[in-house]
Amino acid sequence: MPKYACSLLLSFLIAGLVIGQSPYETNGNTERSIMLPGGIALGSSLLIGSKNKPLSADQLEKLNPRNIWGVDRWVTKQFSKKAAKTSDVLLYSSYAVPLTTLLGAKTRKDFGQVGLFALEGLLLNTAATNLTKVLAKRIRPFVYNPSAPLPPKLAKNALYSFFSGHTSNVATMYFLTATVLQDFYPNKGFNNIIWPTAVIIPAVTGYLRMRAGKHFLTDVLTGYVVGAFFGILVPQLHRL
Repeated sequence: MPKYACSLLLSFLIAGLVIGQSPYETNGNTERSIMLPGGIALGSSLLIGSKNKPLSADQLEKLNPRNIWGVDRWVTKQFSKKAAKTSDVLLYSSYAVPLTTLLGAKTRKDFGQVGLFALEGLLLNTAATNLTKVLAKRIRPFVYNPSAPLPPKLAKNALYSFFSGHTSNVATMYFLTATVLQDFYPNKGFNNIIWPTAVIIPAVTGYLRMRAGKHFLTDVLTGYVVGAFFGILVPQLHRL
């Protein structure tokens, strides 16, 4: 799976070689309208999360997977450390995806914009993801799995299933980069390389998060949509 992800990432590396002039502009009002709400939401998530308490042993004993929606219930039988580690690789490598635009001679001088977009996209997505997690407090699938070890079930993080941060962050990075590349080089043939990559990698990440028992299907689908939304939104807000 990592090899497959790397091969798809090459499409972004190639894409960066043919980027044109920047179709974007940055200004104080736009940046404040993004960073201020994002910062407030992120700070709120930290404050609320600090007051949340992990599950007790008694609460664990009372959990019943039959209370889970049918579309999600099958994930309670999943638990894979290998899948979790692979999803981590896809997450951390996604942070480097915007760097591929440095390969374009004309876009290199505008990389400050691209870097700013990436930071803003991550801020908005992380804020939305974390705030939802600490408010929803949805128990992760592996907590219902008797084969999973006990210590992680008693950690506060076991409450933060909804929605998938791995999936949403990967989607943000790939969709943001795909949007930027498309705007710099609006060619349909070229988009046939960019967009399948942006669509597939977050989907693979979401699948691995379910295989790891970290998230339900609805967590992953929500994370995908939210991440893609912010990935497309941020460049749109700066478009000339």
